[in-house]
Amino acid sequence: MSTKKPPHFAGLGRRKKLIVACLAIVCALVAVGLYAWQSQPVPEAGASVTTAEGKTRQEIQDELDAIVRDNMMTISVAPVAQLQEDGKLRVNVQNVQDNKFPQRFRVIQNDETMYESGVVETGKTIETCPAGDIKEGEAYIEIQALDAKTLDSHGNPTRVKVRVEQAEN
Repeated sequence: MSTKKPPHFAGLGRRKKLIVACLAIVCALVAVGLYAWQSQPVPEAGASVTTAEGKTRQEIQDELDAIVRDNMMTISVAPVAQLQEDGKLRVNVQNVQDNKFPQRFRVIQNDETMYESGVVETGKTIETCPAGDIKEGEAYIEIQALDAKTLDSHGNPTRVKVRVEQAEN
């Protein structure tokens, strides 16, 4: 008796199934990888992201201190803003030479911006500004650091409480 040999193409179905199974596994691994990559938390804009793995508490503190030093700013404002007869307000806002950032400031009274400055470069002082409708009493001078290249706001502004008084002649 003679035995029949299966045709040469009979093993092709099994090979196709193996290839399809391998492609399915690869696709599943890619999908899991993409999901894991997408589910990582995204830091907020302006946040400093560091890794603490393998660092001592002192190394982490030193790194944070360096970030603070790089972003520190000295604010110099007269505690009394003087209303002058010529319609100006003497504020004496100084962006000290050691600062790394240009600044902008606002004079605020009763939650209303009474004046907003232009860019105050480092080493410059704004002695007076238009008084506008500001009255004697409590006010705030809010200082905002600016990015040196784009002049966009950098960090959070700082408010300083001042007393507004009529200037003595």
